[in-house]
Amino acid sequence: MRLFVGSFVTIYDYLGIKKEFSFIEGKWVEKRNLHLTYHFIGEVETPVLLIKQLAKIKYEPEQIPIKALGFFGSPPKILYAKASSDTLYDLAKEIREAVGAKETKPFIPHITLCRIKRIKNFDKFIKKIRSFEHKTIGTMQIRVDLIQSHLTPKGPIYRTIHTFI
Repeated sequence: MRLFVGSFVTIYDYLGIKKEFSFIEGKWVEKRNLHLTYHFIGEVETPVLLIKQLAKIKYEPEQIPIKALGFFGSPPKILYAKASSDTLYDLAKEIREAVGAKETKPFIPHITLCRIKRIKNFDKFIKKIRSFEHKTIGTMQIRVDLIQSHLTPKGPIYRTIHTFI
């Protein structure tokens, strides 16, 4: 089974954001699948050992605002919402340590909104990104979930395997 550790999030007006960026072509993440990934684990036969390792994690449930938008890539390949808090960085580090993973790339707390195929108007894209600079567009409750990701031709299906409290 394909697993990752994450928290599901709420974007207040996801449909509105999609409409504002209607000039980009790409695959939008389904609203029910919006999440922040602390650590991608990959394929494992059974989650039993991971559940034991992750059960050691201690955290306080906390509301984190989701503010602003950004993108990865040049040209942009991913449109994302930003979630920033020292708590998220600390938690991601603790999760990596619990599962014995090395840091291969820096943790950037984000929620993927769209995998971009083409931007019809790049200047408009940049202006739209900037227009969200100081907007709170959602919230996330810090909660550590072990999530199974089953890939299908229509997109991934996520299922929470275990929640660590």
